[in-house]
Amino acid sequence: MIEILKARGLFVNWLLFLFLLVLFVIINIPFVVPLVLAGIFALGMNDLIYRISDRTKINRKTLIVFFIIGGFIGFWLPISLAIYRLVTSLSQPQTIEKDKILQQVQSLKEFVLNGAQRVSDLTGADLMTPMRDFAEGSLKKIGTILLNFSTELLAQLPQIVVSSVVFIAALSVLLWKAPRVKDWILKYSPLNPEMTEPVIRIFKKSCSLTLFSTLVIGLIQATVVGLGSVIFGEGDFWLVITLTFFLSFIPVIGAAPVAFALAVLAFVGNRPGAAAGLVVVGLIAGSIDNILRPYMVGGEEDISVVVAFTSVVGAIIIMGIPGLLIGPVIMNLFVRISPLLLKVRDN
Repeated sequence: MIEILKARGLFVNWLLFLFLLVLFVIINIPFVVPLVLAGIFALGMNDLIYRISDRTKINRKTLIVFFIIGGFIGFWLPISLAIYRLVTSLSQPQTIEKDKILQQVQSLKEFVLNGAQRVSDLTGADLMTPMRDFAEGSLKKIGTILLNFSTELLAQLPQIVVSSVVFIAALSVLLWKAPRVKDWILKYSPLNPEMTEPVIRIFKKSCSLTLFSTLVIGLIQATVVGLGSVIFGEGDFWLVITLTFFLSFIPVIGAAPVAFALAVLAFVGNRPGAAAGLVVVGLIAGSIDNILRPYMVGGEEDISVVVAFTSVVGAIIIMGIPGLLIGPVIMNLFVRISPLLLKVRDN
């Protein structure tokens, strides 16, 4: 009888806890993404901050402030400048003779139309008219889409600011109170003690791999392509590094296509030397991932390219840009925790 009462009391406790947990999640739905991202960054950065603090003797809290402020500026500065350049270019199409981006797009359009004209002259078929209509219509649609995107982004600026504040606050608390957070998890974890520690290590490792193998490599690739655009005079630096950085997260696509696209623009603009140089830049940027990722990941098991691609793209479709980070973390957690759970079940 006593055991039945204890089991009933435990059931009521869990039921009440789950009810309160659901209510807590519901009221925080607007901030789920920044809170999840804060958790990923905290798990990925915590051990690194401890190691740097031990080696340099710099106070851990000082390092936390440095990483948060430096990361915030390093992330938002290029994106803000890229959005500004994009909005400026699209909102003033009458300045095409002065705007380099629009000049390059116009040169590409003329190159395609001239090619269509040559084919029309050789075959006798009128390819020029439909090709011109297609090119002009496509450019208008792309311009409208980009302008609408920029406008919506500016309209959502207050929400983005609030989410950024929530992210920074949550990340600061999680890093600041990391030992207490871990003790609380160990104390109240529904998993067995033998399972909790390995699961925590896997969470930290998955987040760390995502942050440092993906973010660092993406940053290096974006810097290489961005410097290439400056050296060879193609594209806008801030737009190039921002686009390259985000594309570098996506398996199969990667960072190289941005450099190759700039090479096409240079070739169309009768600059074969710059085009060849940008092709080399694209090859270098594409090889960085193959060179650095095995070194950073170490001897971890390989994950299928198909699984990696669908995990990232699927997360982007569902969550938007935050899916670039959340997708790989979920994928790594599934690949690494599933064998551990199944092994325990088999035992």
